Amino acid sequence: MSQTNIPDDIKVHGVYERTVNKDWMDPHIEELQRDGFTVVRGALNSEQLNQTREGLDYLYDFQLKEFGEENLAAIKDKYIVRSMLAYDDFFLDHIALNSKVLPIIKKVLGTNISLSSQVGIMSPPNDILYQTAWHRELQYQHFTSSRPIALQTLICVDPFNATTGGTFFLPGSHLHEPFPSNEYIRKNEIQIIADPGDVVVFNALTYHRAGVNCSQSVRRAINNLYTLPIIQQQINISRMLNGKHKDDPFLAGLLGYRWETADSVLAWRNAHLKK
Repeated sequence: MSQTNIPDDIKVHGVYERTVNKDWMDPHIEELQRDGFTVVRGALNSEQLNQTREGLDYLYDFQLKEFGEENLAAIKDKYIVRSMLAYDDFFLDHIALNSKVLPIIKKVLGTNISLSSQVGIMSPPNDILYQTAWHRELQYQHFTSSRPIALQTLICVDPFNATTGGTFFLPGSHLHEPFPSNEYIRKNEIQIIADPGDVVVFNALTYHRAGVNCSQSVRRAINNLYTLPIIQQQINISRMLNGKHKDDPFLAGLLGYRWETADSVLAWRNAHLKK
């Protein structure tokens, strides 16, 4: 993506610099820069979607039994599945490392990145989850950055529309520190309409909220939060994986092995000596 001479297809006046997209990723990156979000269509095929649904349903039931439904409700974690990739390689290979999404993440954030969290959301019919409140993925933060420090991917496993409660975004809100007025929100919020397999990629400082699922079916989604390693993982994925993928240079960073805090001065020095 570059600023160069104006192409002939769209007429302008008094303009001599303009962004020109050079590959398939550049339009998405331009939307990320200007709007704070973009939609990548068809990132998962029907077979992958079926496996995603089966895996989410199985792991939700497993984690529900493991911790207890009442306990999950008490900490507002009901209908949530966490760190699926630690249980099933599919959620690493086809979700966190998705071939249509990860190249965009790398082009924006670089290759020294960390997967801060992977979360499945099982939005039931006619139940209002806490995610329906406006928020930034980096919560409690009222700053902006000249470059993105974190990107979130929202993988639509089921249809996202007005009936199922597709996610709402405030375009450009990653560029402003304070949360806007009620009047501005009502006028400018945009609801994403997406098919199963589509992925919304957005700046983690872009304000967004879930819609209410008014359909008769569960609406599933997966959030992956990719960050610069200055942001700590929500759950220590590398410890859950117990050394798995540690020898892969990129995965060692993505999964958190490279960014773990040393237990002592000696441990820190020994780790650097082995590099």
